[in-house]
Amino acid sequence: MAATGSKTVDNGVQILKALAGNPRGLTTTELARAVGVHRTGIYRLLTTLSGHGLVSQGSDSRYRLGLTIIELAGAVRPDLQSISQAPLRELADETGATAFLSLLDGEEVVSTVVVEPLHADAHVAYRVGTRHPATRGSAGLAILSARPPQEGERDEISLARRQGYSVSQGELQRGAWGLAAPLRPRAGDAEASVGVVALQPLDEDTTASMVIHAADVIGKALP
Repeated sequence: MAATGSKTVDNGVQILKALAGNPRGLTTTELARAVGVHRTGIYRLLTTLSGHGLVSQGSDSRYRLGLTIIELAGAVRPDLQSISQAPLRELADETGATAFLSLLDGEEVVSTVVVEPLHADAHVAYRVGTRHPATRGSAGLAILSARPPQEGERDEISLARRQGYSVSQGELQRGAWGLAAPLRPRAGDAEASVGVVALQPLDEDTTASMVIHAADVIGKALP
């Protein structure tokens, strides 16, 4: 029974992840294919998830994440989310780029707070909850650069450790340029970073100064 229950939970989580990766929604058939479960099983899981507001079905019959997801996301490190909003807003508007705060989760980095610039003609869309390997992209490189060196680590991490920030281009999204600085805790290893992502490279020195300042402001405000 425990194994069955665990498998059911796992399939439910796989549905949520599949929907998170497809904002336009998925049909029951597409979800069954993505999760590897028969449509009958998918339908039962969707009924349960819908009852809790975790998924919703639109008039086009496609399923999407429900609004309850927003409530749950808001409960993740509320201290970081509330403290970082103002500095990230200032950073986004000063640079004209999308500003973000990311957290380390095992070997991956998760975008936790995202603030888009108000007056930019165009900017990179960066979704909250986006995951990627910590060894790729400026957010993860910045966090790793503030942690003890590891054998075989990328040269970009060593460089970021020396200069206090990381830079990447096209590693997560074609053409996108990112710069991030680690959020340095009062104790323990770094677990977060602050950065910006733009459609094209910004002035590195100026942007690095703004990003490092934002990370410092957020870090000092944390308890």
